[in-house]
Amino acid sequence: MPWTPTYTPLTLKEKLTFTARKLRETMATRHKLLGIALPLLCLLDARFSSLINRLLDAISATPGPQRPRSPRPQSQPPRESRPPAWLRNWHTPSLGPPPPLPRRFGILRRTLAHYTVNGFIAQIEHLLTTPDMQEAIARNPAIPRILRPLCHLCGIKPPALLALPKRPRQPRPKPAPQPIPPPAPPDLDDRSICYFIPNPANPRNFIPVYPPGSPLRYDTIRKPKKSH
Repeated sequence: MPWTPTYTPLTLKEKLTFTARKLRETMATRHKLLGIALPLLCLLDARFSSLINRLLDAISATPGPQRPRSPRPQSQPPRESRPPAWLRNWHTPSLGPPPPLPRRFGILRRTLAHYTVNGFIAQIEHLLTTPDMQEAIARNPAIPRILRPLCHLCGIKPPALLALPKRPRQPRPKPAPQPIPPPAPPDLDDRSICYFIPNPANPRNFIPVYPPGSPLRYDTIRKPKKSH
């Protein structure tokens, strides 16, 4: 019987395809042992396979010229709630809305806590740092937008190559100083009000000033007569 050599992936696309297929096979065979619900397994598999397929298409595709984005009008009516693209093949409309997939960091690694799953995720993490991946990212700028959610799903710390550029922080406009309203003029009709003005001889002291005809003025207060 002739000897058949084992399959050895050589290119980046072949390595990603082989690793993703082995990881999905492990998910399908270990979910009963780990006690994972089938709906959650379907959500994880659909999300992972969608990201891997998009990544493989982006690696093999030739990017065209980038077109500037046209701003979306603000008065656009809201679209009908539809399941995401990676759930349309798995979700049936008669079953109602699909359950939400947890968005916790590394939900795939946390749910399938198995050494085989961790090994295949480590292989994907290693492929992100290879020169072939760096060359693919430089050739197609759409690949980082696919790798960031894939790293978040698998619990991989994104390398520095996938870091988003820091946006220039715009300084907040300082609020305009509010004008201080002038003091209200004294009410001359109220003759019981006392005003204070600085003493020219001693600025630390103040002299009380009363309106004309005020009952509190000393010159209008009659002194009581002394009784003999």
